[in-house]
Amino acid sequence: MTDISTSAVHATTAALATNTPRRFYRGGERIFAFRGLEAPSDFDGYRPEDWIGSTARLFAEGGGGVTTLDGGRELPDAFAADADGWFGEAHVARFGGDPNLLTKLLDSGERLPVHSHPSRAFATTHLDCDHGKTEAWIVLVADPDATVWVGFRDELSAEDLAELVDAQDDRLLEALNPIKVSAGDAVLVPAGQPHAIGEGVLILELQEPTDFSVMLEHKRFGLELDHAFLGLERPVALQSVDHGPVTGERLETLRRRWADVVDFGSALPDEASAYFRAEVVRPVTGDVTVGAAYAAVVVVDGHGTFTSAHGAREVRAGDVLLVPFAAGDVTVSGDVTLIRCMPPAP
Repeated sequence: MTDISTSAVHATTAALATNTPRRFYRGGERIFAFRGLEAPSDFDGYRPEDWIGSTARLFAEGGGGVTTLDGGRELPDAFAADADGWFGEAHVARFGGDPNLLTKLLDSGERLPVHSHPSRAFATTHLDCDHGKTEAWIVLVADPDATVWVGFRDELSAEDLAELVDAQDDRLLEALNPIKVSAGDAVLVPAGQPHAIGEGVLILELQEPTDFSVMLEHKRFGLELDHAFLGLERPVALQSVDHGPVTGERLETLRRRWADVVDFGSALPDEASAYFRAEVVRPVTGDVTVGAAYAAVVVVDGHGTFTSAHGAREVRAGDVLLVPFAAGDVTVSGDVTLIRCMPPAP
């Protein structure tokens, strides 16, 4: 399907270990269970995110998060050494050696705070960064009646929003649209939309590669104001927040059932493609071959064979691979479901 240069000898498919920086909210047990691992002896219950293929760092909380490959090489250094091999010439021509993607597993051991993320335009103006943080949630596991919240139901004035943030009470969450979710759902969360994830959900998250969050709800989680508002004055930070309303009709455009995909297809609404792509690969009618792409690959169910120019390997639920463009076309066979998390098309 795709003509691959043989000159990209440095970029090679890598199996990734967990990368779970400590966060301010609880979680992590579902990540280790999904990955088929025992929790480490020093697990403190505050490792709710597994950062996959990460060149980004935490905005606060110690600044960790960058992926380290086997042998101890940090991922940004590996990308710099062979950008064409990792991403392909077309991606490099448009984006340089920036992967334009951060992928995570996220386990909500408690409800996350109401927060939002800035847009690219806001980040460029106020945070000296080309990336905002549009994100998407691919639900892998969910407790009964699991709930997420996206967008204000009613339009708020700037004064209304400031009052809710000042109050730091339940009215912030109550102002949002609740969405019941189950395994197999996907939700796109555009930058600027206030949101929260309820307790008891394991998601595969795709996002722009930053850790920019405006923590509208922060007192309950003990967050300092510089952390909560990205080091900005509060009125400036709140300019990044969409005031609503987000209607029921709009919410429907942000949702998809990724579990309904047969053979291969997108896990996300079309609107997501400007920011990232998530491709479900689930051989049903026969082996599936997909084209070369840089991808964080998460095996979400079953077991099978993953074959590329880098050879054939057996994969099973919980495996996580970082696959470069240089791996060429990929053929997936067996009773297996995996999701390829990719940057926007160049």
